[in-house]
Amino acid sequence: MKEEEMRLTERTDTAFRILMYLGLHRGTRCAIDDVVERCKAHRSQVVAAVQVLRKAGYIESSAGRSGGIWLAREPEEIDLGSVVTLMETDLCLAQCFQASRSGQCSLYAECLLRPALKKALDAFFEELRNISLRDILHNGDRLRALLGSPRGAV
Repeated sequence: MKEEEMRLTERTDTAFRILMYLGLHRGTRCAIDDVVERCKAHRSQVVAAVQVLRKAGYIESSAGRSGGIWLAREPEEIDLGSVVTLMETDLCLAQCFQASRSGQCSLYAECLLRPALKKALDAFFEELRNISLRDILHNGDRLRALLGSPRGAV
């Protein structure tokens, strides 16, 4: 299987990079512009992901000159599966996953593909639920070296 055959949306990828960046800089208010620059993400994607992550309680924010964003939870409390579920709006692997489109397949009533794909998707999420943000930050020193410190951080 090629790496690009199945992938998450840019929105989810951006959310992971935001959480990783904030996890590496715990206790620091990070400017959105820093996140955009250091994570090489599109500003509109970062802003959209920040809004979703904030509403879900993963991060907090404050406006103004000394404002910024920071983690609202401990890294070990954030599992990757919940982030994917939050950010991905369409996890239908095939048309038959959508009840409204089931009539478009002549095999729907007897097909065993749908339950097989659902089982695989469930296993994918089960694995991601067992991995926390903390787990993917174990090489924090090397990641910080790649990203640098937020501007104005002490």
